[in-house]
Amino acid sequence: MLEVTPEAKAQLKTVAGIQKLEPGQILRLAVPPVWTGQGDWGIVIDQRGAADIAYAYEGATVLIIEEEVAQSLANSILDYKTEDVPSPRFTLDIY
Repeated sequence: MLEVTPEAKAQLKTVAGIQKLEPGQILRLAVPPVWTGQGDWGIVIDQRGAADIAYAYEGATVLIIEEEVAQSLANSILDYKTEDVPSPRFTLDIY
């Protein structure tokens, strides 16, 4: 199963607060075709589906991901890095 670090969860909570999500909206780790931006993945605002896996932080769900996508990223870590990078960012390390 995809691992989400405490640093990533804390930043996701911050992002959700900044975005002022409407009731029922949540952040999703998405891959194409849901993700249409640059790169192989991204974080989008979406609604929770029946086959989603949820990640919580401080009692609140901060991220969802489709179960199939989570399984394909079984040996991966979603992190939020602030050190040794040009600017703070989410990273997805696949092992």
